[in-house]
Amino acid sequence: MSEHRESQVIIFKDDDDLRRWLKSQAPSVSAQTPYLLAHGEDGIIWGRFDNEKLTTAEKIFHKPEFKVDFPQLRLLTLQQCRIFGQNGELLLWQISDKKFRWRFIGNPEEDKIPESQILWGTHGEKQGNFTLLWDGSQGLKHAVPFTDIELNGDRLINPVRLLVHHYIKYEEETGLARIYLSRLVALTTKLEIK
Repeated sequence: MSEHRESQVIIFKDDDDLRRWLKSQAPSVSAQTPYLLAHGEDGIIWGRFDNEKLTTAEKIFHKPEFKVDFPQLRLLTLQQCRIFGQNGELLLWQISDKKFRWRFIGNPEEDKIPESQILWGTHGEKQGNFTLLWDGSQGLKHAVPFTDIELNGDRLINPVRLLVHHYIKYEEETGLARIYLSRLVALTTKLEIK
């Protein structure tokens, strides 16, 4: 049986308090490098934990030659944040000013539907443990915390994909099936999904 935990309300004092809490939760998500995907009022924040140290995209691509201005992971603008890996996903979401709730999902034994969502970007440039992705002349960019990507010059050979598992429950009385839970699992460029 998989682990599923939910919390009471958490109140963070400041950005450092938020980062400390996220860092403390990362080992329970994955023995391997867990990823971070946060949604803020000012945009999407990608990050990763290496040896329990959180690095976010704006720290890697802050130089003028990248021509990007990625948002920072800040308590003031954070709406939700996911730390995910093969062992599970932790979701943190805002319920009011500086107040959050969280839940952790491991790997439920229920039937699942794996989905591979193609991420924006036909071109890429690797920097550290991140890859800056963009799509032709659109000008929109994001940086995924993933470098296992084949490039031909700056063009991606295969698109980057976000693997999501949707878990199914069956109603005993009616026999109807429904997706009751979804979680992020991994970043990949592979076509096959598990």
